[in-house]
This record gives sequence, structure tokens and C-alpha cells, in this order.
Amino acid sequence: MSYTHLTISERVKIETYLELDYPIRKIAKLLNRQPFTISREIKRHASSTADEAQVCYHQNKSNCGAKYVRQK
Repeated sequence: MSYTHLTISERVKIETYLELDYPIRKIAKLLNRQPFTISREIKRHASSTADEAQVCYHQNKSNCGAKYVRQK
């Protein structure tokens, strides 16, 4: 399964469209994304700005994946 993460510009656009009271489906169509993706992003970062959401994304991304195990 292949997917692309939301970019900072997409997060800024989502923030702007929400301020203009655009519905989720219209935002999704404008960004060429699924409505569920937009909805999930709004729920995850409801009280954050686009910049704060991007920082949170990078922090979460750095915590995932395999960790280095030191050999004895």
C-alpha cells in the first residue's frame, strides 16, 4: 500500500479552509485527498495550528521504526 503524508502546505490549506467554513468533503476535493484523511487530521490536531501539527508529525515520525540495539 502506497500513500503520501500531508505536507505543511496542505495543513495550512486545511486550516485556512476550515476558517472559511468549508465542509470536509470540499476540502478533500480541493486537496485531492480522501475525506477521511482530512477528518483524521482535524481530529488529531484540533487545537493546533498547521505549524504545530507539522512539528508534532515530525516528533511522532522520529519515534517510529526500528531502534538501534547495542551489542554486548
